[in-house]
Amino acid sequence: MNESSLPKQHRLLVRLFVLTLGRLFLNTSLRLTYPFLPEIARGLGVSLEAVSRLIALRAFAGFLSPLFGPLSDRYGRRPILIISLILLGFGCFIVVIWPSYWPLGATLVLIGLVKVIFDPAMQAYIGDAVPYQKRGKAMAFTELAWAGSLLIGAPTVGFIIQRQGWQAPFFWIGIGSLIVAVLVWKIIPREIHRRDGRDHERSFWRVIRRHPVVWAAALYVILAMIAHEMILIVYGSWMELSFGLSLGALGLAAAVIGSAELTGELFAGWAVDRFGKRPIIILTGIFTSAVFILIPFVTGSLTGALLALFALFLFFEITFVGGMPLLTEIVPVARAMVMSITLAAASLGRAIGAWTGPILWREGGLMASSIGAGLCMLLAILVLALWIKEGKMESQFTTHDE
Repeated sequence: MNESSLPKQHRLLVRLFVLTLGRLFLNTSLRLTYPFLPEIARGLGVSLEAVSRLIALRAFAGFLSPLFGPLSDRYGRRPILIISLILLGFGCFIVVIWPSYWPLGATLVLIGLVKVIFDPAMQAYIGDAVPYQKRGKAMAFTELAWAGSLLIGAPTVGFIIQRQGWQAPFFWIGIGSLIVAVLVWKIIPREIHRRDGRDHERSFWRVIRRHPVVWAAALYVILAMIAHEMILIVYGSWMELSFGLSLGALGLAAAVIGSAELTGELFAGWAVDRFGKRPIIILTGIFTSAVFILIPFVTGSLTGALLALFALFLFFEITFVGGMPLLTEIVPVARAMVMSITLAAASLGRAIGAWTGPILWREGGLMASSIGAGLCMLLAILVLALWIKEGKMESQFTTHDE
């Protein structure tokens, strides 16, 4: 049975699965550098700091999101999704063919660019194809690729590196992304643009001038990601210093984080459509802020620390994943542009959090980092509660099945 013969609901599920598979390859390519940084550095014969500089260079690609993210508004979701997956494939092959320092840098930068092209196009496609009342479940389904990159991707990468070398995972990710590109071409329907004179609304400056809610959305994302990164950037040092964990034992904490992310994504998919996006986001956001602040008081033991990490990333993931369908609806006529702006905001938030987190840690320890993160998260939720609401329900595309 081919995909077009399936019932409409099943066709959508197949498409979401394929998009999630593509996103799993993409997220794994992003996250594999962190746990396997020492192995990559040894393979290249350079220091950890040298490879870290390439990762920082990749992070700057996030700031290009408003430039590349809205491409699917102009050229359609399907072609941009396909092109981005092809670009991921060939980008990964660069370091396989030339396994040295600067080719790795080129691969990482291309991966960062694909992230800011693929994600807004995918999220905008879901915004077009899935009714708002059911969009939370669809978004959460695709977000499983984030936790999956840690729970499935990272162990698989470790297995491949052990047997085939540090650059081998890039080869298999490249092959996988090209296969998914073919699947997207086969099963995602062509868009039919409505020529209603609204193309001008996709202009970046026009959108943010006419829709101030985009500024509020960007501020919400920046503050939330600052809070997240403040703790993420120091949790390894905290666990190591507080409990004497080796680098190998720190994998336990990574597994806890991945499990919390997966649980949060599943819960968000179940809850936000049933009980409302804004109420769930606001409630779990407040819980996240509280856990941030309470961390120093409940982490006297390793068990307590791991439970605190689980609760923290669980509530944060529900808040952030639950917020995605809300953000797709604040300016429906420019979904991809809005999502690209928020992606750039997330990159800025991560950069600020990565810079301020170690400073707070050095000056005031875990207490300062936790309080700083908790206050930022509380401000993020306040911004959302006061200024971020759904826009008029409408879609700029219609689709037909081929």
